[in-house]
Amino acid sequence: MQSPLREKRRVRPLHACAVAAAAICVGAGGPSASAATSEPTDAEFAIRWNARDGGPKTADEVLVVLKARTRRTSLFEITYYDVRSPATVPPGFATILRRRTDSTGDTELTWKLRGDRALAGWTCPFAKPRRSKSEVDVTFSGVHTVTRAYSYSCTNTSTEIAVSSLAATPRACTAVVKRWEAGPLKIEEWRLPGDVLMIEVSGNGANTPDAMEHFRRRAAAPLFAAGIVSSPQSKTELGSRCP
Repeated sequence: MQSPLREKRRVRPLHACAVAAAAICVGAGGPSASAATSEPTDAEFAIRWNARDGGPKTADEVLVVLKARTRRTSLFEITYYDVRSPATVPPGFATILRRRTDSTGDTELTWKLRGDRALAGWTCPFAKPRRSKSEVDVTFSGVHTVTRAYSYSCTNTSTEIAVSSLAATPRACTAVVKRWEAGPLKIEEWRLPGDVLMIEVSGNGANTPDAMEHFRRRAAAPLFAAGIVSSPQSKTELGSRCP
C-alpha cells in the first residue's frame, strides 16, 4: 500500500488560476478571488523538540528510532525579517518573511500568512512570485494531541528587490539547518542562537485523517515512546528570536 505521506511538497505555479484552498491567483491579469472559504487539500505533519529535553539528541539517533535510511542531506541558513503586515492581512494572521540560502549560495525568499482558520482569499505581495502553496500545519504535541494552523505562502528568488519593496529589515541572528531526507520523512537539526539545538521530523501529505494517522504511527508514536518533549513553538518563533 502506498504511503499517504508524499516525498515532495506539491507546489502550484501562480499563473495557474485553479489554485487550491481558496488562494487568490496573482498573475499578469491581477488578482482573482475564490468564491468560498475551503480547507487546503495539503498538509504538513510535524514534531519538534529541544535536544536537551529528552529523546533522540541528533538526527542520526532519530533515524535509528524510526528505522529509516537517509537518501539525501542538505545544508542551508535561514534569516527572518521584521516586516510590516499589509492592510490586506486578515486579523489573527501573522506575516512571516524569511530567506533561505543553501550551501551553493542560491537564495529563496518566502512570504507567508499563518493563522487559525482557512481563508477565502489572500494576496502575495511579490511582483513576480515564483510559486505558491496553501496547507494545514499539523503539529503533534503528544501521540494523540495535535494543533492545526493554516499557512499560505509564495516565494521569490529576486530577494534584494523583494525585500526592498516590502521595507523589510533582516534580524540580527540566523539559524543553520541541516536536513536529512528519509523516504517521505524529513529530519532537520536547527542550530539556533544561544547554543540551542532543535530537532524536527516532518512529512507532507493530504489533509485527511488517514494521512495524519499514518504520520502518527510512523513518526509520532515511536518518537514520544523514545522520550521526546514536544515544543509548542513553531520554527518561525524559534528561529527568529535573537538574544
